[in-house]
Amino acid sequence: ESAAEEPRMLCIIQDTTNSRMVNDRVTLNLPASTPLKQLFEDVAAKVGYVNGSFDLMWGNGDSVTDMTPIDQNSDKTILDAGFEPGKKNFLHLTDKDGEQPHVMQEESATAEDAPQERFIGPLPREGSMGCTNDYVSQSYSYSSVLSKSETGYVGLVNQAMTCYLNSLLQTLFMTPEFRNALYKWEFEESEEDPERSIPYQLQRLFVLLQTSKKRAI
Repeated sequence: ESAAEEPRMLCIIQDTTNSRMVNDRVTLNLPASTPLKQLFEDVAAKVGYVNGSFDLMWGNGDSVTDMTPIDQNSDKTILDAGFEPGKKNFLHLTDKDGEQPHVMQEESATAEDAPQERFIGPLPREGSMGCTNDYVSQSYSYSSVLSKSETGYVGLVNQAMTCYLNSLLQTLFMTPEFRNALYKWEFEESEEDPERSIPYQLQRLFVLLQTSKKRAI
């Protein structure tokens, strides 16, 4: 009877590491007494990732609002962790330590079938907005999808009908005068929030376009 009366938490998870699923939402309706450890296990089973290979962060459905990952090892329940009954609790599934989530392999798969590509390139500053999204699908191996194109150029992931913006960004990047001028600009962290500084985020994006070993960022 007490279990039936227990409040339930509606959790809506967005996978920000997968361009083909970035517009999809995974929904879980969990009892308020669910431990955080169990939350991660349920999410992993739902999305097909190896538990412990991804982080969960608070989000409002469109953007990350709290860059501090939820503590997977905490003994707290989701109620104690700040989840609210009767409301939509938005979460973002993100890279962990700059590394893509590991896709759960079929039982017949071997370790050789699932190479794990590590993020190569500048990592975000602690507390800053990450830009490590990749073009990755569970139906492909990491090695074929994440490796840099033979042309030597790095693409941009389409964040749902942003092809026009991606084209503009690539055009600016391929204009040496603009790119070099941007590289000479120095960010003053004491005067501006890095997450809201467009020149700083554009500078970071250009560095990734120039140095990343990934197919797309």
